[in-house]
Formats: sequence, structure tokens, C-alpha cells
Amino acid sequence: MMPIADTAQFKRKPSVIETDLETELVLLDPETREMYSLNPVGRVIWRQLSGRTVSALAHHLTEAFDTTYDRALNDVRRLLAELLEAGLILPSNDAR
Repeated sequence: MMPIADTAQFKRKPSVIETDLETELVLLDPETREMYSLNPVGRVIWRQLSGRTVSALAHHLTEAFDTTYDRALNDVRRLLAELLEAGLILPSNDAR
């Protein structure tokens, strides 16, 4: 897994279709026809993604959930790495 800097920013791939099922968020990449399911933490990250750094996303998670900054930062980095590998997000700055 490629390291992701605290200052990195990402954006959603425009063609990804999302369906909100309240307890999870389902993402569909029409190009690959792959579906991905995000838990409540992943849902918050996905919804807050654009225009925010990795660090800002982690801070937001600490406010939305009862968690520490370090754990939130690890969760953000892990999910972003998975979403990048799946091609669902794209870097929106050069801080990687």
C-alpha cells in the first residue's frame, strides 16, 4: 500500500454511482461494473472527501464518531488507499 500524506487531497471519480441504504453506502463503478460497500465511517469519508486533506478528514471523523485522531487517520488512509486501488477516487493535488 502506497503511503498517503496528511496533506493529500482526493476527489471522487465522476462516473461512480452511489446508492445510500442508510446503514451503508453502495458505490458502483459503471466502467468496471464493480460494486463496493462502505460502512458508516466510509460513508462519512466519501461524503466529506472533496476539498479536504487526509488530516481534515481524520479530524472530522473524531467529531462524528467517538474515536481518537490516530485511529481516525489510520482509517482514512486505509480507505483512501483501497478506493484509489479500486479506481473510485483520484488525487486532486500533488501532495501524495
